[in-house]
Amino acid sequence: MKTAAIVLLLVVAASVADARVVEIRSGSIEGTTHDGVDRYLGVPYAAPPVGERRWRAPVPAERWVGVRPAKRPAPACAQIGNFYASADESTFEQVYGSEDCLYLNVWAPEADGQRRPVLLFFHGGSGIFGNAAHPLYDGERLARELDAVVVTANYRLGVLGSLQSPALQTGDPAEDAGSFYLLDMIRVLDWLHENCSAFACDENRLTISGQSAGAVSVLALLRSPLAAGKFHGAISFSGLPFSSSSNQAQERTGGFVAELLIDNGDAQSRRAARKKWAAMSAEARRQYLYHQSAEVLLEASGYGLVPLPLADGHVLMSKDKADGIGAEVVSHVPLMIGKVRNEMSTLIRIKGKGRSPEKLWPLFNGEPREETVNQALGLWNGPIRNISIALAESAVRKKLRSVEQEYSERLPAVYAYRFVWENYPNPWKVDFGAFHSLDIPFIFGNFINDREMYMRFAWTPENRREREALHKVMATRLKAFVHTGDPNRADSNLPYWQARGSGDYTECWGCGE
Repeated sequence: MKTAAIVLLLVVAASVADARVVEIRSGSIEGTTHDGVDRYLGVPYAAPPVGERRWRAPVPAERWVGVRPAKRPAPACAQIGNFYASADESTFEQVYGSEDCLYLNVWAPEADGQRRPVLLFFHGGSGIFGNAAHPLYDGERLARELDAVVVTANYRLGVLGSLQSPALQTGDPAEDAGSFYLLDMIRVLDWLHENCSAFACDENRLTISGQSAGAVSVLALLRSPLAAGKFHGAISFSGLPFSSSSNQAQERTGGFVAELLIDNGDAQSRRAARKKWAAMSAEARRQYLYHQSAEVLLEASGYGLVPLPLADGHVLMSKDKADGIGAEVVSHVPLMIGKVRNEMSTLIRIKGKGRSPEKLWPLFNGEPREETVNQALGLWNGPIRNISIALAESAVRKKLRSVEQEYSERLPAVYAYRFVWENYPNPWKVDFGAFHSLDIPFIFGNFINDREMYMRFAWTPENRREREALHKVMATRLKAFVHTGDPNRADSNLPYWQARGSGDYTECWGCGE
């Protein structure tokens, strides 16, 4: 028995070994290798956005001396703790993460002399929550199956990622837009162009992708002149494009500042706060904001300020034109876009739980229960929830169809999909159906059910074979798309996936594959 244990330990140690040291622009890094995939975690792509660099455009990381370990993920960006960032319940409702958070993770098939395409993924979380190193986004399996380099990256969230105020303007049009989260993402693209050779990846075959808030950002990057020419394909998992006006941005900032002044005891009411703020000089306002800790800023913003993509004409082209978003696209690349069937079933707030991670965790972690959500809500609130979901879902479907059609008239190819799989146990199936984010494990192939985890209730021994089959279909489509810009493979027996405009075909993921 002792000999067998020693052999097992040696096998495990051999399967997780130090990866080769690679040289990137800012210095040398060393990760680990597991089953033919090199992993480099917690790699800085920009200098820490702290101190005077808060609410500034990201700049390259300073060069370091020696070999920097890249074996552990870096902290998430500062936020209020939640299950989109961590499965540790003790972190919920607490200030979580760090302002020093502009790091990324790379999974690269071991070097063999070939240059591989890149799939860059931005996490969801409404732009206020999330973590690029969440276990659901582990890219090892996907890198192996796609034969591509997979990258996930943090970006600034909430009030630290999007805040429009004249007091913060520097004269740099990029910074003055206040869309710092988009500037972070563009910096990631620049980093990949600078460092792809270190990971044997091909920066000329770079696909950007994201889910939920990450997908909204991907669609914004299509309209960003600063990102033009830096990627060659795009994938939007459950995203819709939108823009904000300067007036909307200023109104939101005014509300946040008023709350901040009240929380700090510098004003007793919103009216008094607005009056006090108006009396301050531009420099005094700037110093007031910069002197606040991240904790104070987050608490004043509630769960967080959802990013406003300001259509400023520099970072983001305006969509406020008669002919819509299509005319403002500046990156004319193939696009894969779609949604899950029941996007709104988990996004409509549940009475008594709201957006509270603590209150929602037992439901989303899958703690045993007999009642459905609607049964628990009662004869009045249950039907109201159903109506709210149905109305919101109808609006999303209508908007997405319109968006897909408009993109198809402007882009080289638009491939539309719908994710409909829902073969998991009740009462969750009745409650949620094919809910928002359910497709993430199918994309990455990470069906985690051996510990507390968001949506673990969906994974059972009975549906394992079906899950794996659907993941294989999706991975096959993704592999073809990141390699060629077309989700069809000559050696695949999958049905031909027509682009929008050439038969109006929509791929169905979960329809009996």
